[in-house]
Amino acid sequence: MEEIKQFFINIGRADIDENIQNLVSDNIIDSIDVMNLINEIEKYYNKTLDSDFMRPMYFESFESIKQMISKAFDL
Repeated sequence: MEEIKQFFINIGRADIDENIQNLVSDNIIDSIDVMNLINEIEKYYNKTLDSDFMRPMYFESFESIKQMISKAFDL
């Protein structure tokens, strides 16, 4: 979860932590934040994220981001 927190810090959203749920559906983060997160994830793992994983449901919480990364990069 620390790397996910760092992703949010890197995109200027240090106000987001692992206790916040419904990040997209409650408009806590927007599409620009999601795209910036995708960029951070791709840089960190040095891999391109498949478009199947670029859906709002994968960015609702730290846990959903963690699960998405796990599936996307076979971790």
